[in-house]
Amino acid sequence: MTMEPEGIPRHRTNAPNHVYYFDIGTGVWQGKATFRVTSWRRLMRSRIGLTNKLLVTSMHIIERLTGAPRQDSDIVAKPNEGEFGQADNVVRISKFGVTLYLLEEQYVLHSDGTGVTIHGNERLGPVPGLLTRTFTYTAEIREEGMAATYSMPLLGAHWTGNYQVAADRQSIFAELVCDWGTATEDTRRISAPA
Repeated sequence: MTMEPEGIPRHRTNAPNHVYYFDIGTGVWQGKATFRVTSWRRLMRSRIGLTNKLLVTSMHIIERLTGAPRQDSDIVAKPNEGEFGQADNVVRISKFGVTLYLLEEQYVLHSDGTGVTIHGNERLGPVPGLLTRTFTYTAEIREEGMAATYSMPLLGAHWTGNYQVAADRQSIFAELVCDWGTATEDTRRISAPA
């Protein structure tokens, strides 16, 4: 483990991004994800492309018919990677055991203590290699590591995701919004790192 000059382990700082990813986020999380279109008119007028419009419509209809899908997330802290540490995350959203969405992310923490650059590889749908892409976006960790705001490119649109950690540090609620839709994530830690 890398030690800072004061003898404090590198990942045991009070930097908000260290607290959020290393102290709180690390572990296995499980919960539910929701998705719905809030304005069909704005969706149809948007420039997200036909494929994304079909995906959005399908996701909205499937959730209305079958209920909210399950979300699983596994976050691994890597405090000694890079300049200020990083964390890896695998997110899987599924329904009836079928993967609807798979996202592999690498969070690169900034030395300012609040910034994060995220590199993502995503797959939409259950078929590997069919609807995939890679992308990069940013986040800012706030409130001493108890909240985060992500600026995400999803489904051809710009989304803002606000994440709030519960006081017990064992659950996180997020609301993601764009011009025509909203999504939520409500997860709880089911196991801490070994």
